Amino acid sequence: MAKNQEKELDINDEYQQRLKKLEQLKAQGQNPFPAKSKQTMTVADFLNDFDKLVKSEKKVVLVGRIISLRLQGGSCFLHFRDGSGQVQAFIRKDQLGADEYENFKNNFDAGDFAQFSGQAFVTKTKEATILVDKLEILSKALQSIPDQYYGLKDPDTRFRKRYLDLLVNPGVKKVFDLRSQITSLVREFFDKQGYTEVDTPMLQHIASGATAQPFVTHHNALDMELFLRVAPELYLKRLIIGGYDKVYEIARCFRNEGIDHQHNPEFTQIEAYEAYKDYNDYMALVEKLMEHLVKQVNNGSTKIKNGKDVLDFKAPYPRLDFKEALEKELKVDLEKTSDQELAAIGKKAGLAIDASWGRGKLLDELYKKFVRSKLIQPVFIINHPLELSPLAKKIPGRENYVERFQLVVKTAELCNAFSELNDPIDQGERFNEQK
Repeated sequence: MAKNQEKELDINDEYQQRLKKLEQLKAQGQNPFPAKSKQTMTVADFLNDFDKLVKSEKKVVLVGRIISLRLQGGSCFLHFRDGSGQVQAFIRKDQLGADEYENFKNNFDAGDFAQFSGQAFVTKTKEATILVDKLEILSKALQSIPDQYYGLKDPDTRFRKRYLDLLVNPGVKKVFDLRSQITSLVREFFDKQGYTEVDTPMLQHIASGATAQPFVTHHNALDMELFLRVAPELYLKRLIIGGYDKVYEIARCFRNEGIDHQHNPEFTQIEAYEAYKDYNDYMALVEKLMEHLVKQVNNGSTKIKNGKDVLDFKAPYPRLDFKEALEKELKVDLEKTSDQELAAIGKKAGLAIDASWGRGKLLDELYKKFVRSKLIQPVFIINHPLELSPLAKKIPGRENYVERFQLVVKTAELCNAFSELNDPIDQGERFNEQK
């Protein structure tokens, strides 16, 4: 590796140098890419049992990717990492043997996968270390990895090359692991509630279930245009029609639209349906789910620090009526305020009002601007305008509003649900109005 870490490596030269090292390993009769290792424990287990291993002087075999090396004449400190954690190795010429040490010094690089045999060892700085008496290559890396000190900072490179991001920024793996844990907990939660998990089609002949621009593809054998699903909604509802009382899906969805920190063209959503229940029942279910998830990943506590805020997911959550909340912020009576007046309020607040927007869209954008942007703690926004919710039941006595809720946390919508409309006459009339 170059001594001057600030100087950019010539990638082509680095590649050629590593190719030479690869050939030297082969010339010495070593297989630079063996099929398996002789690992006896993970790095995490080594660290957890470290004190016992020091006392017992038991020999262990660890494996991992070399992250950094610090050669010091006849010795070297290096750090390597497996999927469970990172640890330091100490390699000494007199411990490894002169020939083996020269082989290591000349042919091993950061990025290589290696097998380290030895004993637990405490350095002067009290860092848990493995004192290596045997070293083997497991996979020779022909490309250099990003420097651990300077890291991988460019956001575009990080998102396009997640494998490098994971390699250089260990905190990213924690996020990935947390996502996996939450997915498992969600599945466990719904299973225990008596729901049946299902898989519905991702290739659909009609892009349905949400208002979104779909990705389009072509089925050669059937010679027909198909769409990647934007939501699994209609297929799940058909299962309810077919006799299931409770179904859910952890669904991969695709929307050919913009990208920001809350929207991605390819994403996963959890969608669930239960017969004989309304939106009040589902608010109770969502509260139970969210509190359960947070406690499971947060050592039993319902409170999570996020930036300057401490979010508390202890149920129950406040219910905030859409109309009442918006009227309070705008200081108007919505029933006496025209679309033109609403548009004027939006323009004054800096919203880019489109002439094609109907009343529902105007109300929704004003809500996001004046209400949702101020919500920090978990809260249910309930009873949305009819124009925004064509598949939800009307509220008795409030014909322009429906039984719908959204869970909002720190200005972000985490959940959307409603009492499903099952009146075919009402549904047909709404569809006709939307045409």
